Amino acid sequence: MKHKISTPVPEFNGCVAGVWFVNGEAETDSEGAVAYFERHGYTVERIGSDPADDGDQGDGDKQPPAEPKPKTTSTRAAKGG
Repeated sequence: MKHKISTPVPEFNGCVAGVWFVNGEAETDSEGAVAYFERHGYTVERIGSDPADDGDQGDGDKQPPAEPKPKTTSTRAAKGG
């Protein structure tokens, strides 16, 4: 999930928590960084949407997971000497 982060200092340029800011703004999809910014008074705004987060199952284009193939044993004859 992508988030837009705004620093408390609008003209800040630099890196905080592994996220680079230009003129006090940055974007990240790092949930750890987002948690840090929320704890430290940054403005955090969700941008974009992740269908898994809002319960949307999409438009049905995804294929179901493939069935696992049964294990087979080798039928090769042992080499004689």
